[in-house]
Amino acid sequence: MNRPEQGPRVLHVNDCAFTAANLVHEANGRGLPWTMMPLAASGQTWAGPVAQVRRAGLGAAWLSRLAARAARIDLLHVHFATVYQHTRLVPRRFVLHCHGSDVRTLQYDARYTATIQRALANAAAVFYSTPDLAEHTLPHRPDAVYLPVPIDTAALPEWAPTTDTPQVLFSSRWDDSKGLSAQLAIAAGLVKATKGTDVEVVGLDWGPAAAAARETGVRLLPRRNHTEYLRLLASAHAVVGQSSGILAASELEALGIGVPLLMTADYALYRDATPPVLDAATTSPDDVVQAAVHALTDPAATAQSQHGPAWVREHHGVVPAVDRALEVYRSLS
Repeated sequence: MNRPEQGPRVLHVNDCAFTAANLVHEANGRGLPWTMMPLAASGQTWAGPVAQVRRAGLGAAWLSRLAARAARIDLLHVHFATVYQHTRLVPRRFVLHCHGSDVRTLQYDARYTATIQRALANAAAVFYSTPDLAEHTLPHRPDAVYLPVPIDTAALPEWAPTTDTPQVLFSSRWDDSKGLSAQLAIAAGLVKATKGTDVEVVGLDWGPAAAAARETGVRLLPRRNHTEYLRLLASAHAVVGQSSGILAASELEALGIGVPLLMTADYALYRDATPPVLDAATTSPDDVVQAAVHALTDPAATAQSQHGPAWVREHHGVVPAVDRALEVYRSLS
């Protein structure tokens, strides 16, 4: 019988793109004493005085629970830099995990600058989840560690594209942070290129520019929970990823499932692990449209040529992610 691995007791606070959940699940399978605590009420709106009072009450209760749990662990792993405005009230050593808009956008908003830069300065160690965040993190923490978004490929559904209507799915929300102008151009191009065929171009009714996507001819589907979203990815004949230059969790999940993924990526950011999405010479929305149309002629062959699941396991697997995090944790003791 294998003995459990040894390591510090770690409490992951908050979750972003299921990073904390995937890390903790893998760690627990090894017998490592890692746990997770979500925020008090993520994703809710707090308009009006009554809601604000309720928010304050939830926050106070959450902070009390955090303090109690923190007293029994060795290290906090704080996900998303602005969460530090809450966890700083609990005097416990912590590592900070930067996930995207926290250091890429909010850091430069005067309302959050001091909090985020204080979090970066005070953390015992810093992780960042996508390679584009290096330029926003390393100036403050040259020792920050790139921890690629971990995907639990064993938990992904099998690719089972619908056979009646070929479907191209836009996997991201319609938002500037996802390369919106290019996304809308790709959407319009795909709708035009597939007009008169039985191909269906779909996306999620999600993001401030969802209406603009609908105007291009994309059929918008209701948002859904993560399990249902993965099933949606697995039912598509091809997936169009975001146009911001990086692969986030949705794109990685699509590749991990084995769905043909078409998108442009900033290959300069991925020198050590080139994503199998498009040829490096392709950079325009038209290139993505043409690649998607070509993929639809034989989705299985496209998927086989991408070797998506193997690439995700090697470069974004949850096993090496826990190994790396554990290495950093142990270096702090």
